[in-house]
Amino acid sequence: MSQTSPRSGAPDAGRSAAPVPERSVPERSVPETEPYGGPGADGPALGRAATTPGEGREAAPRLLRPALALDHLFGSLGLFSVFPVLGLLLAARSPASGTAVVGVGLFCYTTSAGLAAMAMSRLLPRLTYTTGMVGGVLLSAVAFGLLPYAHSPWTLCALLVLAGCGVSVHFTLSRVLIAEVVSDDIGRNRIFSLFQIAVNTAAALGPFVANLLYSSSDPRALMTVVAGCYVVAGVVMLPGIPRDRRPPATTGRWPVSSRTLVRVVRSPEMLRLVVVSTVGTFIYAQFYSAFALHVGGEFDSAALRSALVAGPAVSIVLLQAVVTGVTSRLMNSGTTPFTILGYGTLLFGASMVILGLGLPPVLGAALGVLVFSLAEMMFAPMVSTAFAGLPIGSHLEAFNLRQVCWSSGEALGSLAGGALFLALYREGDGWLYWELLGAVTLACTGLLLSSARRAAVRAAA
Repeated sequence: MSQTSPRSGAPDAGRSAAPVPERSVPERSVPETEPYGGPGADGPALGRAATTPGEGREAAPRLLRPALALDHLFGSLGLFSVFPVLGLLLAARSPASGTAVVGVGLFCYTTSAGLAAMAMSRLLPRLTYTTGMVGGVLLSAVAFGLLPYAHSPWTLCALLVLAGCGVSVHFTLSRVLIAEVVSDDIGRNRIFSLFQIAVNTAAALGPFVANLLYSSSDPRALMTVVAGCYVVAGVVMLPGIPRDRRPPATTGRWPVSSRTLVRVVRSPEMLRLVVVSTVGTFIYAQFYSAFALHVGGEFDSAALRSALVAGPAVSIVLLQAVVTGVTSRLMNSGTTPFTILGYGTLLFGASMVILGLGLPPVLGAALGVLVFSLAEMMFAPMVSTAFAGLPIGSHLEAFNLRQVCWSSGEALGSLAGGALFLALYREGDGWLYWELLGAVTLACTGLLLSSARRAAVRAAA
């Protein structure tokens, strides 16, 4: 789940790419004459750590894993306690603005939460992880805590931009920190999977907190709890963050340098990762757009609608550890993060096909949710794992590139799911949307996986 969501490979290509300045992250520089990761049985090891475990890095703090897991739990609990009623709160705070303040306010938050850290890429390397990550959640705490006292639409939108900015900085720096201090893909993926469990636990609990505490006439009780959750998140993460360590600078003046973009275009394995991540995120976004509309139109029972929409979050809490164990064994046997991303995207595509098969509505929706949940458990943590292993020279820049892919896929997917699906559904052709989307996803992902395998065979010959 992303922070903006309402719940939320040929090895010789690296030789021809432009060199990365070593000044950015000396301890992680990758010689341009070496293929990164090396070929594996299923394709070049895109996303595999460029250094051996522990090489050129300090050991990860002993409390890093539990501290950041608790941080994600409390921070996400704050977010998902307010998100279900945020539109209602905005409308009640500024009734003269009508529905406009709701749409604009939600846009301000999601845009800021998705892109603010990228806009601050020149500033973040000047901050320690402690300052950036704790400061981020405290900024969100203050901004959300002040919402009940704001009435002007401009003030409300400004506070939501600040809240999103804090979330964005924290989200980005926490993942850059993992990439910096944990040097192997399996270790990274385990921590990113733990984040996934924490976030989805909060996503399951948050709506109950919102319904219990929210009052349109006086939202101070709820927003005090929301602000308190972010403060607790800032406190519990402190023992796990390395003191005085700073994130690496990007390799250029922009969040993603032109040199990196050229490498992506020239490097088939990097390009495949960018494409499969964007395609997978596009399909991921269907759950919160097209599928939500599908459920709302097909089922009258509020309990059934709630159970279907909550299905992935509950499944992740219960089964993510099992799926992470399976993916760890796959990576131990030589399967690359790119390949696992491909498997996850294939499952996303299969879930779309299931929804369009014309099965009995409840059965079709339940099977679709089951397959979608399994896909998300494979896909979401592995996106961060794969981008953490890119040989870009700066983990901050690698995660900026990840965010470009994720935000683009999520925005375009939500647009298609909210507009194209609804148009087809109203004409009685909703099944066509699911079948076309699933078929295109399966075909594109299959081609990407086949291309990676052929590249591995050529490299091994």
